[in-house]
Amino acid sequence: MAASAAPADAMPKISGPKRTISVGKFDAIGAFTAKYGNWDIGGGLSAMMTTALIESGQFIVVERANLQQVLSEQELKTSRLTNPNTGPTHGKIIGVQHLVYGSVTEFGAEDKGSGFSIGGSGGGIGNLISGALSTQSASGNVTIDVRLVDTTTGQVIETHTINQPISSSGFDVSLGYRGINMGTNQFDKTPLGVASRAVISRAVRRITSDVRGTPWTGRVVEFDGDYLYINAGSRAGIKSGDKFMIERVVKRLTDPTTSEVLSIRKKPLGVLQVTGVENKISYGTFQPLEMEPPRRGDLVAIMY
Repeated sequence: MAASAAPADAMPKISGPKRTISVGKFDAIGAFTAKYGNWDIGGGLSAMMTTALIESGQFIVVERANLQQVLSEQELKTSRLTNPNTGPTHGKIIGVQHLVYGSVTEFGAEDKGSGFSIGGSGGGIGNLISGALSTQSASGNVTIDVRLVDTTTGQVIETHTINQPISSSGFDVSLGYRGINMGTNQFDKTPLGVASRAVISRAVRRITSDVRGTPWTGRVVEFDGDYLYINAGSRAGIKSGDKFMIERVVKRLTDPTTSEVLSIRKKPLGVLQVTGVENKISYGTFQPLEMEPPRRGDLVAIMY
């Protein structure tokens, strides 16, 4: 019987529209790559985090880990090697507010004091773990370092080191994990699987708490003189009657040495009151505060 994780804390709730977020492929310790290079543990854990963020119901999760594959599909269409009426279109990839990066620093089990501490990337997620243990108990750790980045400024908002002990007194470790694929129900029932899910669940709670402390921002799609359109709709939780401040960035103050964005200066242009909502877009009337009309790309901030 696999060990169970500690009771989970309640998931923090984010007010306002859903945030857009993406998860990069997790880095890995080189020692694991050298010894177990055919098992993509970094990709496996980042895939688990993507799923957990979606299941939280508080984020719009955008594909980034395999972005090159998406871009390759777009290039095929551009080169006329595929049907021009099907497939992806350039310029349609959704921008995100936050990026999650991570590193696997521990991923392993030990028996009777002899074990290993691993983390790595390499082959496909379906590759097998070939190690075997010889006793009926095992312990160890799954540890990840997680960074949450603001895409507007490039700043690291927060970093976390999250550790989950692996412990089992009933798992049949005599065969080790031979023949078990990561990401399957069979893997989830193992001590490593239970610890992996637990560490990802804790990471998502930390990320949600961090994001809750940052303001939601959207972008103006178009202003035609009658209606103002923004790039968030019902799937982001926008409702008819919601009000937003439309702002324009007038200056970015950057560090002269590192080019890091230190501060952004904005001016308010007016207020949008939403009267219509579609899946990915909302629109409504605009009440100006300035003579300058809104234009595509201006910022949208929720008014509580």
